[in-house]
Amino acid sequence: MGDSIVRALAFNNTVRAFAVNIKETLQTAMGFHNLNPLAATALGRALAAVAMMREMTKGEDEIITLKIKGEGPMGGLVAVSSGKGMLKGYISNNDYSTYGEDALLGVGPCLMPGFMTIVKDMGLKEPYSGTVPLQSGEIGDDLAFYYTYSEQIPSLVALGVKLKPDVAVKSAAGMIIQLMPGAKDETVVFIESKLRKAGSASKLIEQTGSPEEMLKFMLGNENIKITEKKEVSYNCGCSRDAMLRGVLSLGREEINRIINKQEEVETLCHFCMKKYKFSSSEIKGILKN
Repeated sequence: MGDSIVRALAFNNTVRAFAVNIKETLQTAMGFHNLNPLAATALGRALAAVAMMREMTKGEDEIITLKIKGEGPMGGLVAVSSGKGMLKGYISNNDYSTYGEDALLGVGPCLMPGFMTIVKDMGLKEPYSGTVPLQSGEIGDDLAFYYTYSEQIPSLVALGVKLKPDVAVKSAAGMIIQLMPGAKDETVVFIESKLRKAGSASKLIEQTGSPEEMLKFMLGNENIKITEKKEVSYNCGCSRDAMLRGVLSLGREEINRIINKQEEVETLCHFCMKKYKFSSSEIKGILKN
């Protein structure tokens, strides 16, 4: 069974919730990027986060991007979720040997200090973006802070990745539970008590087996209504035409400077590490036309 994401309403529509399993998605990402364990954990958390954030949007073509720019040795990351459950991402610095003692302390110290930016491309002239300072660098805490500070939505965010000794993915999952107007204090107490019992999102997905069961555990089977379920997967979506457009976006002056120095232009897709080559004569022909 492949990865999936669900959305739900609970407690008479005063709570909305999302849960996702991205075990196979993260394993694919690790294959593309040969990720070290800490980088895999960071990217897995970010991919789970954007998958759920994408489900909060209304348009099928909307794209959500989570960017972290940190001063820690990992540097940062990018995670993107687009229509039909497509996920992709990359880490700025995957060289574990450069992390030093920060690697012993987890993901946060390898990113901190820095900023998290959420970009929502809704197909308008300009995408919406919001930026907040990193609170811990653990991504879940930072996203919860973003929702409280930027969107004034009280949110519980749980993101978890667990790897096997051979660095294969054992579990990777996430939950976002948000309080809507009218939510009662006893609802908050109920959810908090469940969270203490659940532990991490990666542990909960192992125990329950699916995103639906994760939310049923957290919110109570009698309180919840699953409203949607869909598949998610790692899908870069790059193409030769798209990469060529990227080259052309450099502008005529910069392109001419490059092709006058070399016979070939090579580009690299950061999301799947695929290389595309364009001859100088090919690019000159396009510029001429």
